[in-house]
Amino acid sequence: MKNIIKIFVLISFFSNYNCFSQNNECVCLNNDTYPLYPPSNVVVPHHNQWTKTHYNERIAEFQATPLEYGDIVFIGNSITEQGGDWGQRFNNPIIKNRGISGDVTAGVITRLKEIYHYTPSKVFIKIGINDLFRNDLTPEYVARNIQAIANKINLKSPNTKIYIQTILPTSQDTSLKNKIATTNSLLLNIPQTDYIKVLDLHSVFANSNDLMISSYSTDGTHLNAQGYLVWKNFIQEFVNN
Repeated sequence: MKNIIKIFVLISFFSNYNCFSQNNECVCLNNDTYPLYPPSNVVVPHHNQWTKTHYNERIAEFQATPLEYGDIVFIGNSITEQGGDWGQRFNNPIIKNRGISGDVTAGVITRLKEIYHYTPSKVFIKIGINDLFRNDLTPEYVARNIQAIANKINLKSPNTKIYIQTILPTSQDTSLKNKIATTNSLLLNIPQTDYIKVLDLHSVFANSNDLMISSYSTDGTHLNAQGYLVWKNFIQEFVNN
């Protein structure tokens, strides 16, 4: 009987983790399996070699400039990272940038522990376009991961207000447009609470063909100065409230 109990405990323990060894590297999606930051040998699914290197560089920057309790955190990919000093944009020094160029939803999940550890007052999430650029990842997968990110923060830091922002349009009028639309529809149907809200950022960047308004973008995906101003103005009331 004791052996059966031990086996059950071990199965329960390992079922809570999605982490294994591959070529001496830690492949891990559960951020409870390591300290505050993922190790330098972590392997995030769907990162290419450039992103893998940049991801580790940004994690090192985050370690060198840690968050403070009660900060407002912007978390995402290159569109967030290239926004630069978000605190300066809003004239609010507690706003911190946790964007990583090339990152995917699995990458955010992997580095999420730093975010909820510091119990931020607010978190603004904008992630998913790099997942959708891949043919093997579905809108359902992306929306499920984004909801998991919000739920994890809410579980670990229940007083944090979490704002999920829909995925921005691109200039690519193909299947990508349809994948973005499907993902955003799923996101907009996430049950909203006092602590989890979905903001339809996509709508203010889309033209009549549901593509990126060209005057807001440098390349059809990333934003220029005007695009960042539009973004700031759209979420300002939620940042300041």
